[in-house]
Amino acid sequence: MNVFKIEVKRGFKSLIIWSVVCILMIILFMSMFPSMKDSGMKELVNTKMDALPEVILDAFNLKDAPDFSKLNEYFAYVFQYIAMAGAIYAGILGAKSLIEEESEGTIEFLYAKPISRTKIVTSKILSSIALFYIFIMLIAIGSIIIALVVKPADLEFINVVMDMKKLYLGLFLVGMVFMSIGFSISVLIPHLRLATPISIGTFFITYLLGIFSQMIDSLEFLKYFSPFNYAIPSEIIKNGFDTTNILLGLIISIICITLTYIIYRKKDFRI
Repeated sequence: MNVFKIEVKRGFKSLIIWSVVCILMIILFMSMFPSMKDSGMKELVNTKMDALPEVILDAFNLKDAPDFSKLNEYFAYVFQYIAMAGAIYAGILGAKSLIEEESEGTIEFLYAKPISRTKIVTSKILSSIALFYIFIMLIAIGSIIIALVVKPADLEFINVVMDMKKLYLGLFLVGMVFMSIGFSISVLIPHLRLATPISIGTFFITYLLGIFSQMIDSLEFLKYFSPFNYAIPSEIIKNGFDTTNILLGLIISIICITLTYIIYRKKDFRI
Protein backbone atom coordinates (compact mmCIF):
# COMPACT_ATOMS: atom_id res chain seq x y z
CA MET A 1 0.00 0.00 0.00
CA ASN A 2 1.58 3.28 -1.12
CA VAL A 3 0.41 5.81 1.46
CA PHE A 4 2.53 8.55 -0.12
CA LYS A 5 0.78 8.36 -3.51
CA ILE A 6 -2.66 8.16 -1.91
CA GLU A 7 -2.00 11.28 0.19
CA VAL A 8 -0.61 13.30 -2.72
CA LYS A 9 -3.62 12.35 -4.84
CA ARG A 10 -6.02 13.23 -2.03
CA GLY A 11 -4.43 16.65 -1.51
CA PHE A 12 -4.06 17.54 -5.18
CA LYS A 13 -7.40 19.36 -5.56
CA SER A 14 -6.70 21.54 -2.53
CA LEU A 15 -3.19 22.21 -3.86
CA ILE A 16 -4.57 23.50 -7.17
CA ILE A 17 -7.11 25.76 -5.44
CA TRP A 18 -4.52 27.33 -3.12
CA SER A 19 -2.05 27.75 -6.00
CA VAL A 20 -4.57 29.37 -8.35
CA VAL A 21 -5.78 31.80 -5.68
CA CYS A 22 -2.21 32.85 -4.80
CA ILE A 23 -1.20 33.24 -8.45
CA LEU A 24 -4.27 35.40 -9.11
CA MET A 25 -3.34 37.56 -6.11
CA ILE A 26 0.19 37.97 -7.49
CA ILE A 27 -1.14 38.91 -10.93
CA LEU A 28 -3.56 41.43 -9.40
CA PHE A 29 -0.95 43.17 -7.25
CA MET A 30 1.90 43.01 -9.76
CA SER A 31 -0.26 44.47 -12.53
CA MET A 32 -0.25 47.68 -10.46
CA PHE A 33 3.55 47.92 -10.43
CA PRO A 34 3.96 49.93 -13.66
CA SER A 35 1.90 52.76 -12.14
CA MET A 36 4.10 52.71 -9.02
CA LYS A 37 7.09 53.86 -11.06
CA ASP A 38 5.35 57.16 -11.75
CA SER A 39 6.77 59.89 -9.49
CA GLY A 40 3.33 61.29 -8.74
CA MET A 41 1.99 57.91 -7.66
CA LYS A 42 5.12 57.29 -5.57
CA GLU A 43 4.64 60.61 -3.76
CA LEU A 44 0.96 59.87 -3.16
CA VAL A 45 1.72 56.43 -1.69
CA ASN A 46 4.42 57.84 0.59
CA THR A 47 2.07 60.59 1.79
CA LYS A 48 -0.65 58.07 2.60
CA MET A 49 1.80 55.81 4.43
CA ASP A 50 3.14 58.70 6.51
CA ALA A 51 -0.41 59.35 7.69
CA LEU A 52 -0.92 55.79 8.93
CA PRO A 53 -0.58 54.98 12.65
CA GLU A 54 2.65 53.23 13.63
CA VAL A 55 0.72 50.14 14.75
CA ILE A 56 -0.63 49.70 11.21
CA LEU A 57 2.82 50.14 9.70
CA ASP A 58 4.17 47.49 12.09
CA ALA A 59 1.34 45.09 11.29
CA PHE A 60 2.06 45.24 7.56
CA ASN A 61 5.85 45.49 7.81
CA LEU A 62 5.88 49.03 6.43
CA LYS A 63 7.81 50.72 9.23
CA ASP A 64 10.91 50.91 7.04
CA ALA A 65 9.06 52.36 4.08
CA PRO A 66 9.73 50.26 0.97
CA ASP A 67 10.40 51.93 -2.35
CA PHE A 68 7.46 50.74 -4.43
CA SER A 69 9.14 52.01 -7.59
CA LYS A 70 11.70 49.19 -7.23
CA LEU A 71 10.42 45.83 -8.41
CA ASN A 72 12.15 43.76 -5.71
CA GLU A 73 10.87 45.90 -2.83
CA TYR A 74 7.36 46.10 -4.27
CA PHE A 75 7.25 42.34 -4.83
CA ALA A 76 8.55 41.74 -1.29
CA TYR A 77 5.63 43.79 0.03
CA VAL A 78 3.15 41.83 -2.10
CA PHE A 79 4.82 38.55 -1.21
CA GLN A 80 4.18 38.89 2.51
CA TYR A 81 0.48 38.24 1.85
CA ILE A 82 1.34 35.24 -0.33
CA ALA A 83 3.64 34.01 2.43
CA MET A 84 0.83 34.32 4.96
CA ALA A 85 -1.44 32.22 2.75
CA GLY A 86 1.36 29.71 2.17
CA ALA A 87 2.08 29.38 5.89
CA ILE A 88 -1.60 28.75 6.62
CA TYR A 89 -1.79 26.19 3.81
CA ALA A 90 1.28 24.40 5.16
CA GLY A 91 -0.18 24.36 8.66
CA ILE A 92 -3.46 22.89 7.39
CA LEU A 93 -1.57 20.21 5.43
CA GLY A 94 0.18 19.14 8.60
CA ALA A 95 -2.85 19.35 10.87
CA LYS A 96 -5.02 17.23 8.58
CA SER A 97 -2.41 14.61 7.76
CA LEU A 98 -2.75 12.15 10.64
CA ILE A 99 -6.36 12.66 11.70
CA GLU A 100 -8.17 12.13 8.38
CA GLU A 101 -8.56 8.35 8.52
CA GLU A 102 -9.59 8.42 12.16
CA SER A 103 -12.28 11.03 11.48
CA GLU A 104 -13.48 9.31 8.30
CA GLY A 105 -13.69 5.92 9.99
CA THR A 106 -11.09 4.30 7.72
CA ILE A 107 -8.24 4.06 10.24
CA GLU A 108 -9.06 0.39 10.91
CA PHE A 109 -8.55 -0.37 7.20
CA LEU A 110 -5.21 1.46 7.15
CA TYR A 111 -4.00 -0.08 10.39
CA ALA A 112 -4.91 -3.58 9.16
CA LYS A 113 -2.39 -3.26 6.33
CA PRO A 114 1.18 -4.57 6.76
CA ILE A 115 2.58 -1.12 7.44
CA SER A 116 4.02 0.24 10.67
CA ARG A 117 2.84 3.40 12.37
CA THR A 118 6.28 4.89 11.87
CA LYS A 119 6.03 4.33 8.12
CA ILE A 120 2.53 5.83 8.06
CA VAL A 121 3.82 9.00 9.73
CA THR A 122 6.85 9.16 7.43
CA SER A 123 4.73 8.73 4.29
CA LYS A 124 2.26 11.39 5.37
CA ILE A 125 5.01 13.85 6.28
CA LEU A 126 6.75 13.32 2.94
CA SER A 127 3.48 13.67 1.01
CA SER A 128 2.68 16.94 2.79
CA ILE A 129 6.16 18.28 2.03
CA ALA A 130 5.77 17.22 -1.61
CA LEU A 131 2.43 19.03 -1.92
CA PHE A 132 3.86 22.17 -0.35
CA TYR A 133 6.92 22.03 -2.61
CA ILE A 134 4.70 21.78 -5.70
CA PHE A 135 2.64 24.71 -4.38
CA ILE A 136 5.80 26.82 -4.06
CA MET A 137 7.03 25.85 -7.52
CA LEU A 138 3.69 26.72 -9.15
CA ILE A 139 3.41 30.17 -7.60
CA ALA A 140 7.14 30.79 -8.21
CA ILE A 141 6.66 30.12 -11.91
CA GLY A 142 3.64 32.41 -11.93
CA SER A 143 5.65 35.13 -10.16
CA ILE A 144 8.54 34.90 -12.62
CA ILE A 145 6.22 35.14 -15.62
CA ILE A 146 4.37 38.22 -14.35
CA ALA A 147 7.67 39.82 -13.26
CA LEU A 148 9.02 39.32 -16.76
CA VAL A 149 6.01 41.21 -18.10
CA VAL A 150 6.14 44.21 -15.72
CA LYS A 151 9.87 44.60 -15.02
CA PRO A 152 11.64 47.78 -16.19
CA ALA A 153 13.71 47.37 -19.35
CA ASP A 154 16.92 48.32 -17.54
CA LEU A 155 16.51 45.68 -14.81
CA GLU A 156 18.41 42.44 -15.32
CA PHE A 157 15.99 39.51 -15.26
CA ILE A 158 18.50 37.31 -13.41
CA ASN A 159 18.47 39.78 -10.51
CA VAL A 160 14.69 39.48 -10.30
CA VAL A 161 14.90 35.68 -10.24
CA MET A 162 17.59 35.66 -7.54
CA ASP A 163 15.55 37.96 -5.28
CA MET A 164 12.49 35.77 -5.79
CA LYS A 165 14.56 32.69 -4.99
CA LYS A 166 15.40 34.16 -1.58
CA LEU A 167 11.76 34.93 -0.87
CA TYR A 168 10.57 31.45 -1.81
CA LEU A 169 13.30 29.85 0.30
CA GLY A 170 11.99 31.96 3.17
CA LEU A 171 8.46 30.76 2.47
CA PHE A 172 9.67 27.15 2.51
CA LEU A 173 11.32 27.69 5.91
CA VAL A 174 8.24 29.33 7.43
CA GLY A 175 5.93 26.79 5.82
CA MET A 176 7.93 23.87 7.19
CA VAL A 177 7.74 25.29 10.72
CA PHE A 178 3.96 25.68 10.57
CA MET A 179 3.59 22.31 8.88
CA SER A 180 5.62 20.66 11.64
CA ILE A 181 3.46 22.33 14.27
CA GLY A 182 0.48 21.07 12.29
CA PHE A 183 1.75 17.48 12.48
CA SER A 184 1.81 17.76 16.27
CA ILE A 185 -1.69 19.21 16.24
CA SER A 186 -2.84 16.34 14.01
CA VAL A 187 -2.00 13.67 16.58
CA LEU A 188 -3.62 15.61 19.42
CA ILE A 189 -6.96 16.81 18.05
CA PRO A 190 -9.98 14.49 18.25
CA HIS A 191 -11.55 15.31 14.87
CA LEU A 192 -10.62 16.53 11.39
CA ARG A 193 -13.01 19.49 11.53
CA LEU A 194 -10.75 21.11 14.13
CA ALA A 195 -7.64 20.99 11.94
CA THR A 196 -8.30 24.06 9.80
CA PRO A 197 -9.52 26.49 12.51
CA ILE A 198 -6.71 25.50 14.89
CA SER A 199 -4.11 25.90 12.13
CA ILE A 200 -5.42 29.33 11.16
CA GLY A 201 -5.67 30.33 14.82
CA THR A 202 -2.10 29.19 15.47
CA PHE A 203 -0.82 31.27 12.58
CA PHE A 204 -2.59 34.49 13.56
CA ILE A 205 -1.77 34.17 17.27
CA THR A 206 1.92 33.80 16.48
CA TYR A 207 1.65 36.56 13.86
CA LEU A 208 0.26 38.91 16.51
CA LEU A 209 3.14 38.01 18.82
CA GLY A 210 5.47 39.17 16.06
CA ILE A 211 3.61 42.49 15.77
CA PHE A 212 3.75 43.05 19.55
CA SER A 213 7.49 42.35 19.49
CA GLN A 214 7.95 45.20 17.00
CA MET A 215 5.63 47.63 18.78
CA ILE A 216 6.85 47.23 22.38
CA ASP A 217 10.57 47.12 23.11
CA SER A 218 10.13 45.07 26.29
CA LEU A 219 8.32 42.39 24.27
CA GLU A 220 10.95 42.09 21.55
CA PHE A 221 11.65 38.49 22.65
CA LEU A 222 8.21 37.50 21.34
CA LYS A 223 9.56 37.60 17.79
CA TYR A 224 11.18 34.23 18.45
CA PHE A 225 7.71 32.75 19.03
CA SER A 226 6.48 34.04 15.67
CA PRO A 227 7.68 31.76 12.84
CA PHE A 228 6.44 34.22 10.23
CA ASN A 229 9.03 36.68 11.56
CA TYR A 230 11.80 34.21 10.72
CA ALA A 231 11.57 35.21 7.06
CA ILE A 232 9.87 38.58 6.62
CA PRO A 233 10.10 39.26 2.85
CA SER A 234 11.18 42.90 3.12
CA GLU A 235 13.93 41.95 5.59
CA ILE A 236 15.19 39.17 3.34
CA ILE A 237 15.45 41.53 0.37
CA LYS A 238 17.33 44.17 2.36
CA ASN A 239 19.43 42.13 4.79
CA GLY A 240 19.24 38.47 3.79
CA PHE A 241 18.50 35.60 6.19
CA ASP A 242 19.17 35.67 9.91
CA THR A 243 21.08 32.56 11.01
CA THR A 244 19.37 32.56 14.41
CA ASN A 245 15.95 32.44 12.78
CA ILE A 246 16.97 29.58 10.50
CA LEU A 247 18.27 27.57 13.46
CA LEU A 248 15.10 28.29 15.46
CA GLY A 249 12.97 27.13 12.56
CA LEU A 250 14.93 23.90 12.24
CA ILE A 251 14.81 23.23 16.00
CA ILE A 252 11.04 23.78 16.21
CA SER A 253 10.47 21.57 13.16
CA ILE A 254 12.62 18.74 14.53
CA ILE A 255 10.97 18.88 17.97
CA CYS A 256 7.43 18.90 16.55
CA ILE A 257 8.11 16.06 14.09
CA THR A 258 9.79 13.98 16.82
CA LEU A 259 6.80 14.50 19.11
CA THR A 260 4.51 13.50 16.25
CA TYR A 261 6.25 10.14 15.88
CA ILE A 262 6.27 9.50 19.63
CA ILE A 263 2.61 10.38 20.20
CA TYR A 264 1.29 8.61 17.09
CA ARG A 265 3.05 5.34 17.93
CA LYS A 266 1.41 5.32 21.38
CA LYS A 267 -1.96 6.70 20.35
CA ASP A 268 -5.19 4.76 20.90
CA PHE A 269 -7.17 5.15 17.71
CA ARG A 270 -10.87 6.01 17.79
CA ILE A 271 -12.37 3.30 15.56
